[in-house]
Amino acid sequence: MAPLTWGRAARLRSLVVLTLVVLSTFGPFAAVQTAAAGTADQIDTVKAQLAAAADRASRLDQDLARLQSEIEVNQRRIATERSELRSLARVLYAEPTSLPLLLAESHSLGEAVTRWSDLAVAGRRAAAVKRALTVDQRNLEQQLAQVKATRAEQLLQIEQLNVQFRHLQAQAAAEAAAAQPAPPATTPPSRVPPDSIRAIIVAAFSPLGQAAVTWALRVAACESGYNPFAVNRSSGAAGLFQFLPSTWARSPWAAQSPFDPVANSQAAAWLYARSGPGQWVCQ
Repeated sequence: MAPLTWGRAARLRSLVVLTLVVLSTFGPFAAVQTAAAGTADQIDTVKAQLAAAADRASRLDQDLARLQSEIEVNQRRIATERSELRSLARVLYAEPTSLPLLLAESHSLGEAVTRWSDLAVAGRRAAAVKRALTVDQRNLEQQLAQVKATRAEQLLQIEQLNVQFRHLQAQAAAEAAAAQPAPPATTPPSRVPPDSIRAIIVAAFSPLGQAAVTWALRVAACESGYNPFAVNRSSGAAGLFQFLPSTWARSPWAAQSPFDPVANSQAAAWLYARSGPGQWVCQ
């Protein structure tokens, strides 16, 4: 069986970019603070649900990485046992096919009995190991399929929460706008990341130079819209820099959540320094 890996999948960007953000991270929230208490309470509830869902998704990513590793180890054991079985088959092919013939070719009865016993034990062991490895592999594959299905459900929930949050955010903004005098017309602002997210990205990429910082800000805008909770349901890519689960699992930050903007930015800087900008579709 071929190893079950995600590979270096190309990031799919056909889905709507998820825009859920935490209250302290995105946009001016003065309007939300002046919205009706009911809407504000709903926003807080959705934020709490999203944080819990993101945490569960992160744990599932770790489970996927663990099962993937166990499957690969088991596959190596299967390969080793198959090699030993082939060696044993060659030995058995060269041995006499019956106990009388074995007695005739042996120097003594003790030698014949020992050789016959060794072959019987080796055959029983080989059969037992083969059965155990087959059962282990089947169980691991079933667990992997179950975790993948659970993670897909979790990502769907995150997407639904993002949609709900955007609706509530728009509702709160409308309520605040209705209570405020209309502001004078202004030129639409350019797309600039919130100060907190910008500071996180700059801090992570500054050791690599200003060109790397400029590149990182541009890529984060393209990949996630500066949303630390962004998820691509098709590929499973998550966070500011849209790490694939397999890539995140190989990074030094694998034990942390990819939805942590600090960890995600630092991992992106690490991957950029190690492999260059070609790891991202956005440039």
